[in-house]
Amino acid sequence: MNRLTLRHRLLLLTLLPSALIAIALVIYFTFSGIRTLEGELRLKGLATVRYLAPISEYGIIAGQIESLHGLAQATVQESGVKAAIIVNQKGRTIAVSGRVSLSAEELRQAFDEPRQVAETGQWIAFGAPVKRSVADTDLLFETAPAASKASPPEVIGYVFVEYDKTDLANKQRELVQRGLLIVLFGLLILAALAIAMADNLVRPVMRLAQAVNSMSSGKLDTRVTASSSGEIGILESGFNQMAARIEEVHLSMQSRIEEATAQLAFQARHDALTGLLNRREFEHRLEKALASVQAGDNEFAVLFIDLDRFKQVNDTCGYLAGDELLRQMALLFQGRLREEDTLARLGGDEFSIMLANCSGARARQVAEDICGLAAAYRFIWQDKVFAIGASIGVTTVNRKVHNINEIVAAGDTACHRAKESGRNRVCEQEVVPTQERRHDTSNWAGRIASALADDRLLVEAIPLRSLQISTGSHTVALTARLNEPGLPPVTLAALIDAAERYDLAPAIDRRLIDAAVEALARAKRRGRNLHCLLPLSRSSISSRETADYIARSLASHNLSGERLCLVFSEDILTHLTSQAMEFSRQMHMLGCTVGLEDFGGGLSSFSHLRSISPSHVKLSRSLTRDLGGTRASTALLRAVQEITSDLHIHTIAEDVDDQETLDQLRDLGIDFAQGKAVAPNEPFEVWLEGAVMRTA
Repeated sequence: MNRLTLRHRLLLLTLLPSALIAIALVIYFTFSGIRTLEGELRLKGLATVRYLAPISEYGIIAGQIESLHGLAQATVQESGVKAAIIVNQKGRTIAVSGRVSLSAEELRQAFDEPRQVAETGQWIAFGAPVKRSVADTDLLFETAPAASKASPPEVIGYVFVEYDKTDLANKQRELVQRGLLIVLFGLLILAALAIAMADNLVRPVMRLAQAVNSMSSGKLDTRVTASSSGEIGILESGFNQMAARIEEVHLSMQSRIEEATAQLAFQARHDALTGLLNRREFEHRLEKALASVQAGDNEFAVLFIDLDRFKQVNDTCGYLAGDELLRQMALLFQGRLREEDTLARLGGDEFSIMLANCSGARARQVAEDICGLAAAYRFIWQDKVFAIGASIGVTTVNRKVHNINEIVAAGDTACHRAKESGRNRVCEQEVVPTQERRHDTSNWAGRIASALADDRLLVEAIPLRSLQISTGSHTVALTARLNEPGLPPVTLAALIDAAERYDLAPAIDRRLIDAAVEALARAKRRGRNLHCLLPLSRSSISSRETADYIARSLASHNLSGERLCLVFSEDILTHLTSQAMEFSRQMHMLGCTVGLEDFGGGLSSFSHLRSISPSHVKLSRSLTRDLGGTRASTALLRAVQEITSDLHIHTIAEDVDDQETLDQLRDLGIDFAQGKAVAPNEPFEVWLEGAVMRTA
């Protein structure tokens, strides 16, 4: 039943009850007609024998056999009569006509009234007694007792009539056939009407079903003609409205899906924080560019950039500040590039730039410009100002390069060299197939501990020259390098960055303190005038043990400390203000002086001068890098010099590599300078022995 269609169900619902009712009526009337025909036959048979019995009376009494035979033959001539029999009182046949089916026993039976005497499927027999009639004349001659009643008539014989039931069966069959024809004809008419009605009802439903199938197959613009009335019309209108709404929602969802897909595709290729390309997409474009070079296109260059002092921003101000710094640096780098260049963030504070159609010399120039931008940039977060630099590795890609792993390894190595050379520098590295990536810094703890234990930390001297007056004394700044077999030397700045993560920076600072105090003691014994500027790390400034260690060292050599200047960066003073001020107070109590390096890079630089009262400040490279390039840079340096001079603070210019810059600094009133134009760095023991001890 569940598999039937709506049309079939309607037809079944319409035809089945009607057919059942029609069949029931036909059966009823047919059987009623059959019973009527049978009743008529019985009535006819009884009427025939009632009629025949009186007529046969005279012939039986008179013994006129011929007349009785004639009567029997006349009876057989009647329609449906198959036999007529007349028997006497004893049941002996005296006249017969037709095919007799009654048996002798049935002919001998006695009865008083006309009745049916026998019946089979093919015939039926009726019988009636023939009675003697009592005439009025007979009563005249017969004397009857007055008191006796009249006796019943005497039975003198019987008449039997057999009817053939073939005509009855034919009539009954004809009646059934006529009934069936009537039913069939009625059902045909009813079926035609039912089919027409079902089609009329089902047609709009089928249209709706086809429309639903079309929509389910993806044809959301499907509509139906709203031509019906009543509930079907409401369904058609409702379907069209629903289809329009579904199409509208589908288009909206499709638009959103396309937008989401595009967004996901963008996110898969770009860094979520800065919006730049991520490492995966950058390497993909690097592979395409390398394939183009190998196919004959021009060579290109790749810059690998590692931000300096980024960890200080994160540690001091949190990750929100670090994220904002990365966004600002991304915008800063992007503004320096061409449209065909590619800038990407590789992760953390590492960026990379692919310079299309760019030779090595041009790439070096771009890298220097970006390095200068990073050095001059100041990141401001709430009340703190940070000086940010960038260590940049440069590598050029030509047809000799086989895969991007070689490019990444060369650029990574160059960037690491720039970091270890003092940060905020540019280093170039040629692509070498066997070049591996830089050493994993996860082993820094072991490397530093081993270097201190094996005395492989080389203390170096950076001689300072007085530019204004001859002081008759030797002023030197101490630094250090880590020398390891088979590896490039590691500068003090890079070493301290790594040592800070493993709490090893104070150990390096104490090695420098020991070297400086011993040198001052030797100079005092020889009567030499020596001033040492000693850099200290963030950990040493924030530790109370550092001041105690310096005090014990000075006391063990019987020194006052007036010729020892402890130098720390302005960035440390900005973020560890209270610790730096306490350290400065303790140093002043010991007779030592303090100094600031990277001075003038932040807006709060001048506010620090009174808080710690430094004796020396090392000027930020951003003040001296473009010296003579613009009037603004020269005016800013002159203003810094005038302010420090009024406070009796000595200024020191770093990385002075040519005589012209040295002369300009002297003209501006800068007190000291260091760099290649003054004297190269050399081992501290060698410099002390040659420049101080052997000089009168």
